[in-house]
Amino acid sequence: MTEKKIFAIDRFEGDKAVCISDNDDVVVVLTDTLGGLMPRDIFAAYVEDGGFKDITPMPDERDRRLAGNRARLQALAKRSRK
Repeated sequence: MTEKKIFAIDRFEGDKAVCISDNDDVVVVLTDTLGGLMPRDIFAAYVEDGGFKDITPMPDERDRRLAGNRARLQALAKRSRK
């Protein structure tokens, strides 16, 4: 079995979820296979037969990434005011 990859749920499109890995692989799965995860959630999973196996939610990683994005946006806004 391959190693687990880390994914972010980019968006829902109808009953499908578009998930993007840290190395930009895109996997589209049915939303009901994600166990209640929502867009912007981060999780680790094995990719198997076009779907995910052994999904592990990573809420601390999601929070860390969101905080980093907020900080970058604030820095950009501060620079643009000068």
